[in-house]
Amino acid sequence: MSNASMPSTRPFGLLVALDLADTASGGYAVEQALQIVRPIPGSQLHVLHVSTGDAEPQTLGLLRHYVEQKATVLGGCGQQNVAVHVRKGEPAREIVQLAVDLAVDVIIVGAHKGQHLRKLLVGSTAEKVMAHATCPVLIAGPRPQAQPSHSIVIEGPCPDCVQARLETRGKEWWCARHSEHHAVLHRHHHIYSYHSELPFSEHDSAVSPTGVD
Repeated sequence: MSNASMPSTRPFGLLVALDLADTASGGYAVEQALQIVRPIPGSQLHVLHVSTGDAEPQTLGLLRHYVEQKATVLGGCGQQNVAVHVRKGEPAREIVQLAVDLAVDVIIVGAHKGQHLRKLLVGSTAEKVMAHATCPVLIAGPRPQAQPSHSIVIEGPCPDCVQARLETRGKEWWCARHSEHHAVLHRHHHIYSYHSELPFSEHDSAVSPTGVD
């Protein structure tokens, strides 16, 4: 059997670029990278920060700590091998070069601009990486906006409606101001039977209710 026909035993490799000064976009990219490699036993995750200054040990320590915290929040890395890298230079070039050096299968870069593709890419590091990479490039972002919690708003009772029920002993449920509104807009939202005596022997309120909203 020729070498060309033999299955590759090289582990799956992924490179994610993170700017420690912009973790709003890079952090989301790291989260997505961890989610991708976690189900792949023996895969390799490489996290890269490109610095404008010299590559220093304390920067590598900060990057390692950041990745560890992200992995902990997401439930660990499973059976994956994780490495962190700090390089000096132009970000797009260093990202692509490291991807070639490591022969990774996928590159992930973060983005935090507008949702339109042109705004997302034009002039960005992601655009330059896509133009020069020799493997697929995934854009992680922008991070989905947290949806505001929707609290239930309960309206207070209408004093006139309350008075109408008391005066008519339930024969009239709404005041003159609300009767037409409820009859038109809420005809199928509220049916009711209001009697002053028990048992309800005259009719089945589910079949022939005494009031309908």
